Amino acid sequence: MNLLIDNWIPVSLNGEAQRISLKQLLCDKQKQDWHLAVLRDDMDLAALQLLVCLVQVVLMPEDAKALKKRWSEPMPELEYEQAIQPFISWFDLLHAETPFMQSATVTPEKGNKNWASLQKLFIGLPEKTSTSASSNGFFNTPDEIQAVHLGDAAIALFQQATNGFSLGGAAFSVGLKGSMPLTTLVLSENLRKTIWTNVLSKAFLQEKAPELLSAEIRQPTWVIQPHTDKQEHALQIGLLRGLFWQPAKIKLEVKNDLATGFFKNAGMCSVPGFWQHPHTPIDILRLHTGNAKEKPFLSARNDLPLWGQMLCFFYTNKQLKIVDAQQEGTSCALVVQQYQDNSTWRGRNIKLAVGGYVKGGSAESLAGRKHETYSLSTNWENKSAEMDHLIKMGLEVYKKLDWAMNEFARIAIDKGKHKGKESGFKKAVKGKAKQAYFENSESMMHSILRKLAWEDIASYQKQFAALARKIFEQIMEPYEHEPKMLQAIIESRALLNNRLNKMGAVHD
Repeated sequence: MNLLIDNWIPVSLNGEAQRISLKQLLCDKQKQDWHLAVLRDDMDLAALQLLVCLVQVVLMPEDAKALKKRWSEPMPELEYEQAIQPFISWFDLLHAETPFMQSATVTPEKGNKNWASLQKLFIGLPEKTSTSASSNGFFNTPDEIQAVHLGDAAIALFQQATNGFSLGGAAFSVGLKGSMPLTTLVLSENLRKTIWTNVLSKAFLQEKAPELLSAEIRQPTWVIQPHTDKQEHALQIGLLRGLFWQPAKIKLEVKNDLATGFFKNAGMCSVPGFWQHPHTPIDILRLHTGNAKEKPFLSARNDLPLWGQMLCFFYTNKQLKIVDAQQEGTSCALVVQQYQDNSTWRGRNIKLAVGGYVKGGSAESLAGRKHETYSLSTNWENKSAEMDHLIKMGLEVYKKLDWAMNEFARIAIDKGKHKGKESGFKKAVKGKAKQAYFENSESMMHSILRKLAWEDIASYQKQFAALARKIFEQIMEPYEHEPKMLQAIIESRALLNNRLNKMGAVHD
């Protein structure tokens, strides 16, 4: 199964699922409206990112003019076939010596002690060979996936290595971006155009990240393994090697042309230094702390909705028209920067796919996953101040709701209703409020962003406040018929309304 030649890309066309080749996708003169068709939203974004990375390293355009041509029209088949020749052996999953993102030297140990179930590659699924709490985030049983098409296995290999957590053990690197970083990719009119929108031209990279093109080691890790005798510094890692960095030593188990599990050995090495991945926003302040273990790439947070980090997805510190030391330390991904700078897309609206996993309490535990698509109207490049105000407003309303929940629990406990269960009761009601507010505010934020207008800011504030009041009432409903709880409800409701009114969000 070769990713540059064979039919491996899972797509749908007019509702019909099929697999197509990269050549068919990029060279299709009929310009068919393919859509990626993967099982989960996180794997859908992973498939898109894998396609972008393949095209980036094999078919990188020289400059903005060449990129525009690739974006505008399908690629000639002969040109594609000639371009892939130097790379064919590197992107074959079953190659005897250089299997894609695997170590050919990994073999089954006696009794298959180094075997792992296939679901360990699919982040968040429970799997037979682990009791870790991080491996039961999304599915209920350890046998949901027992065998997959090799194309899906390639996507899972790539996602685990690029955006997941370590398969090589705690002492080894979890990838060049650290554990569970966010991915941001720009979406265009169709799948082919979306891929090219996220491919950086050589001229752009020479200006923004020249070290990626001039790095010492350019072959992938399955051709030249990471240094084990001495640490390989990030600045030594070239573009192809970095985009497909594999920190784990694993080899797929394949039966009847399907992946059914994998074998793994201890990981390779950790990597000091900063490697500027093109698809993830950067916290510049964290980058310059001097802490070698600190990865500056943005990750999803459990204490914030995804929109709470939105400025980092769209703007660099130079664009932010706000006085905020924390926000001044952000830098959007290189693919977003190129979209802003390139005349092909200048003046257009922007649609951004954002996704990632949420870390749990330890380095390799998983609390969930987040995946959203944000659309901003034209002139979005100049609306950082408005977006900053909107985000702070939405988060401030949540703080009022959280305070009201805290007071409700405190008063209820004082009245003796939940004596002996103080911390658990308070945690439960505050947790319900947070989850409901964060989940329901996402769709509201999308609606606001599509037509963001500064003159409507008061109405946006009322929308957030109305959501907070609605959630408060929903959580209070089970307690309304308990006499001992009435005072707690009345006082906390009054507190919420008073604080929201002071913000200007007066109840209609």
